[in-house]
Amino acid sequence: MKVITLIAAALISLQVFSQSSLQGKVTNQNNEPVSGATVYIEELGSGTVTDFNGDYVLSNIGDGTYSVIVRILGYQTKTEKFTFKGAASEVYNVVLKEDLSSLDEVVISASRHSEYLSEIPASVTVVGQAKLQEFSKSTSNISEILEFTVPGLAVSTGTFSNWGQTLRGRSLLVMVDGIPQSSPLRNGQLGIKSISPDDISRVEVIKGATSIFGNGGNGGFINYITKKPNATQKLEGSTNVWGTSNLAETKDALGFGVYQSFKGNLDKFSYYISGSYEETGNRYDANGVPILPTYGFDNTKIYSTLGKFEYQLSENQKITLGGNLYKSAQNTPFIPVPASVEVFNEEGDYSITAGYGVKGTIEGEKATGSTLGNGQLVYNLNNIFSETTDFQADLYYQNTENIFFYSDKFENGGQSVINAEKYGLRPNFITTLSDYKTTDITLTYGVDLLRDKTNQGLLDGRLWVPNIKMISWAPYAQSTLKFNNKWVVKAGLRYDDINIDIVDYSTLPYSGKGDGNFTPSVNVEGGKLNFNNLAFNFGVRFIEHQEFIPYVSYSQGFSIADLGSVLRSATASNINDIQLEPAVTKNYEFGFLSKFNNLKFEAVGYYSTSSLGTGIVFVDELNTFQPSKQPQRIYGGEVSIDYFSPNSKWQLGTSYSYVEGTKHEVGDENNLTYLGGDVISAPKLTAYVNWKPVPKLSTSVRVTNLGDRERFDPFLNANTDKYEYRHTQFPVSGYTLVNLSLAYQLQSNLSVSLAVNNLLNEYYLPARSQWASPLTTFTGAGEGANAKLSLQYNF
Repeated sequence: MKVITLIAAALISLQVFSQSSLQGKVTNQNNEPVSGATVYIEELGSGTVTDFNGDYVLSNIGDGTYSVIVRILGYQTKTEKFTFKGAASEVYNVVLKEDLSSLDEVVISASRHSEYLSEIPASVTVVGQAKLQEFSKSTSNISEILEFTVPGLAVSTGTFSNWGQTLRGRSLLVMVDGIPQSSPLRNGQLGIKSISPDDISRVEVIKGATSIFGNGGNGGFINYITKKPNATQKLEGSTNVWGTSNLAETKDALGFGVYQSFKGNLDKFSYYISGSYEETGNRYDANGVPILPTYGFDNTKIYSTLGKFEYQLSENQKITLGGNLYKSAQNTPFIPVPASVEVFNEEGDYSITAGYGVKGTIEGEKATGSTLGNGQLVYNLNNIFSETTDFQADLYYQNTENIFFYSDKFENGGQSVINAEKYGLRPNFITTLSDYKTTDITLTYGVDLLRDKTNQGLLDGRLWVPNIKMISWAPYAQSTLKFNNKWVVKAGLRYDDINIDIVDYSTLPYSGKGDGNFTPSVNVEGGKLNFNNLAFNFGVRFIEHQEFIPYVSYSQGFSIADLGSVLRSATASNINDIQLEPAVTKNYEFGFLSKFNNLKFEAVGYYSTSSLGTGIVFVDELNTFQPSKQPQRIYGGEVSIDYFSPNSKWQLGTSYSYVEGTKHEVGDENNLTYLGGDVISAPKLTAYVNWKPVPKLSTSVRVTNLGDRERFDPFLNANTDKYEYRHTQFPVSGYTLVNLSLAYQLQSNLSVSLAVNNLLNEYYLPARSQWASPLTTFTGAGEGANAKLSLQYNF
């Protein structure tokens, strides 16, 4: 018996000893290591993933001929046949080619881990670095870039403020590397323009209510993902200089800007540093009249910096320290002349004379604009728990100061300023369970911790919005199941628990219409508030055929209406008597993506409901803003088509976005009225043609058309005996803008470009200037024809 046992043990030992191994390194075409790539043997159903250095080892391979497959999102999959015999140790070094196809993108924000856009059961728009560079030739205003590239996003307001630039008729959350730039405690709605396009590697826009990132994203969220220190040399860089001018009127209209970046790789340490400075001149409408300076872009200095420093602690650990600062300061020589609006009759015929700027100064007025600063420390630990799990924790800090224009709506006038400070901690785990054959399961789970402190006062010391402190925690779990490369099922939960502390305060006398009719001051006793919500999301996508990839999804969103605006307009004497309720949004969505070689077609329809309004409304009778209490229903659709010619000389595309919404009183669901323009955008059509006649020359023509939205009737004001439209419930008349850009490659690392915006010099009123016209102070014309000349050098 002992002899038999010894022989069996020897045979087993011989078999184990004779098994082969495969090892190597996975890099990209820039000789950079590719971490997280899957290396597996299809026939054996076994595999591993590469570490931070791109290295891998696959052991215990029996004799035979097998297919070794290497794949990772964003790169082309590579397959190679190997024959293993005896105890050989094979070396297989792999260079992966980047997947340059624009018909599919890698998305991180939708589930906090990498996945293909075509496998996400939701509507997502990705604006990649190539597209950002193309649009940056025309403008440094990121909100104008997103206006064109993101179906479902309302058109730009033509000002520094993004009030009214909603996403599918809902409020949106803006983030930089996942750090929220706006606050539900007092949303100044300046967050979209919070970073230079030159510092962004990609923009990911997740549409519809979402439980991924929680409070504030009822319509979805925009995540600016900044550039990484991915250099291959010790020193690389990029220099960009440009000049701008209005063409309708050139007096003092010249502006300029410069951008410089450096990056490098020093073994385990890598870095990216950039800075930019821009000055704008006067801005004029198509008739050569100075544009209304309120929230304006004229005579503005813009500073932007970004830094990222990455150190690899070990094969599976790294730490990244990063931060950015964006500051704009408008010091205009013009003072605003408000618009005038007249409604002629009961039928609603009207005229709008846009506000404009005249030479002059307001005594004591300080420069207006924003200062936004972000700091972030990120720790990554990969391939733990039997190489099934990656861990990431980030600690962040965010500080905001928004200084607004001088306003006579305050008693004795004044300028308001929002101050906000945030601290956050987010530990996040990603566990992948795969048999490499039929099923892939990915679990993402963690908790978001946030401390937010916000107030809004006047520069003279008066406090308008009291000191508010918020501490919140939100555990979450998201799962993705992929079956047989045919089905993707996603589901997740998020629980938000928000605790708010508000000090005692007194409201300021305020006149929303600026007519001298000030609301009385009210002494309000502060206190503590608590809000909590459990949000759920579920979606299914069928991915077997690239020609038709349909999906359906359901998701919930949760947000507190602009709390500061509610508190500053309080009429109750105790915080507990102010009706403060969170808005819960439910979003139903269906759509499909089709890919035919060089053609991509995408269509989506959605229906959204909310228990309350997701913002604030102006009440004419009270001459102030109040939280919206009326339930809402919003519905719409989006279609986009993109075509790329086989020889890469032509790119054509178009998109169409339609959204509509209604509201009703609680308990009276049959009496519907339309939502105002601050929520619902008029239909938007975009089209572009890119042509590259020779390798060194590229041209682009882009058209943006805003349709009409005439949903409202005027009312007879008993005090003036005149017909008027209510605030935001004003008709919008459409317009069409044409932009042209040309770029020429002087050398392999040197290029020059020229862009002309509003090529036809059309006189128009941006949508917000129309629906906000009853207040007269926000109604200015859009800029006439203007040009940007740029020179870019890479080294």
